[in-house]
Amino acid sequence: MTRKIKIAAAQIGAVHRTDPREATLQRMLKLLENAGSQGAELVLFPETAFTTFFPRHLINDPDELSSWFEHGDVTKSPNTAPLFAKATELNVDIAVGFAEAADNGERFNACVYYHAKTGSVLSKYRKIHLPGDFEPFADPKATNQLEKRYFKPGDLGFEAFRVPKLANGSEPIMGMMICNDRRWPEAWRCLGLQGVEVVLCGYNTAGFAPDLWGSDKNQDPQKAEESALFHHKLVMQANSYMNATFSVSAARCGMDDGKYSLIGGSCITGPEGDILAEAQTVEDEIIIADCDLDLCTQGKTRTFDFARHRRTEHYGRILEQTGVVEPPRLDSDNKVANGASNGEHASSNINRSAMPDAPRKIRILLCNPNATKSMTDNCVKMVEPTLPADVEVVGFTAPTPAPLAVEGNVDNIMSAAAACRTIIPMQRREGFDAMLVACYSDHALIRMLREEFDVPVIGIMEASLIAARTLGARFGIVATSNRSKVMHGDAVRHYGMEGFCAGVESCNIGVLDLERKPRSQILGIMQDVARSLVASGAETLTLGCAGMTDMKAAVEEAVGEDCQVVDGVVAGVHHLVGMVRMGGKTAKCGMYASSSKARKMRSQEYV
Repeated sequence: MTRKIKIAAAQIGAVHRTDPREATLQRMLKLLENAGSQGAELVLFPETAFTTFFPRHLINDPDELSSWFEHGDVTKSPNTAPLFAKATELNVDIAVGFAEAADNGERFNACVYYHAKTGSVLSKYRKIHLPGDFEPFADPKATNQLEKRYFKPGDLGFEAFRVPKLANGSEPIMGMMICNDRRWPEAWRCLGLQGVEVVLCGYNTAGFAPDLWGSDKNQDPQKAEESALFHHKLVMQANSYMNATFSVSAARCGMDDGKYSLIGGSCITGPEGDILAEAQTVEDEIIIADCDLDLCTQGKTRTFDFARHRRTEHYGRILEQTGVVEPPRLDSDNKVANGASNGEHASSNINRSAMPDAPRKIRILLCNPNATKSMTDNCVKMVEPTLPADVEVVGFTAPTPAPLAVEGNVDNIMSAAAACRTIIPMQRREGFDAMLVACYSDHALIRMLREEFDVPVIGIMEASLIAARTLGARFGIVATSNRSKVMHGDAVRHYGMEGFCAGVESCNIGVLDLERKPRSQILGIMQDVARSLVASGAETLTLGCAGMTDMKAAVEEAVGEDCQVVDGVVAGVHHLVGMVRMGGKTAKCGMYASSSKARKMRSQEYV
């Protein structure tokens, strides 16, 4: 029994910002009919296929922004339903990308696999590796990539799925990813570990965007486009080979609006990394290939037989950290400072004072226990201008499964566990002098780190209250949500400062709203809350979320110079600097004695 599928990629040429959606839909219907006439059983369409790639534009009008998204069931929306109806009519499966406005109010860069024979969506994927930035570049001529502004990182994982009634009823295993995901081998390996046989990937990839890439603005645009096309094919071919799977990639390409270059290069790749079909234009085009899924067997049972050859005991670093952690520097004898040989990253703390060739720096780890890296970056950015030359702050963002925001007790515990498991080996390698937990709460991670290490540890809430109490008789807290208002009040009582608190008031927003809602709206709410607290007797104000750290100036403007506004991140860093300079350590004779030895005796070294 052969297990062949005829698969097509539907490449779509330029789509301009002013193009009517109906016109783009008609082009897609024509491509689908073309593929169907050639016997295609499955057709892949690009990322955000129904519109131009709107995340390159800064869109402040809520109505316009909403118009780029699909609301409700994508198979039934007037702007998209005809494509699914045509797929059913032709008895051809389709996978198609679109901007999803979910029922819960979140927005995603998504795609679905539609099964024509049953008229149902078999699988949905939401893009996980969002590229680019939240804010646009200062240069108005730059090509922006604002997916982090408009989309939330995907929350469905990399899940493979079976497709019935294809490949002689053998239920082939497929998986989906979108654009930038294809550059991350972790995404491919997650699907490979589920036995994936076909990976579907739609994309919009810039042909010339030096600001986005951080490259030379004077480079030749044609060579830049050739390089982008090379990298696209490189990742499709290499990862298909390393996971013994077919892959199909479909481009949205051409010159959008006469100035935004997108590469073509739609291709179908075999499990040995060979290209079976490739687009020859940057226009609307169908490429098609017969894919014999039995050809995946050789790689899956020999070279890439994961069960026999993978060595997961050595892959821990992939899950333990997100950013780069370099090996410790060497001393004059080519030894790391704690005496281990180069390459032997010792598990104990690094004695940085034994390094005579460099001035001694106080290194503080800023620990963001949620998984939203942009918040970490903002915290580090805001505190850096306040640092003396001998102080360095290193940002850390908790890895998944940490939540994207800490807005309740479950988030607290989940984020603390994910962060602590990563920080413990990191601290053993790096030996930071102090740690700041950048979550405005009485976060569980604070006590966990105090138990595990003797370096000073404090959270931004406690640090901000100490600073606020120093600068004024009574303080107020600008909180995010109504639940955080209650939790902050409990924490104030725990810290023994209830008698100095003039009030805690809520902005009635979520943590992620600080980045996703219009900035003018958020600042206006915060300013109103700040004025209300001052009217209630607050002489100092603290910002009740790490995500508010870059909004301090707006609050100061609202309350005037006589009321002091304290940012917990800056207050926390400088509090710790003072602790380190005075030689302070976390006491180990009582509450913060480590339980690590007891865990080892119980054979429960779960941290």
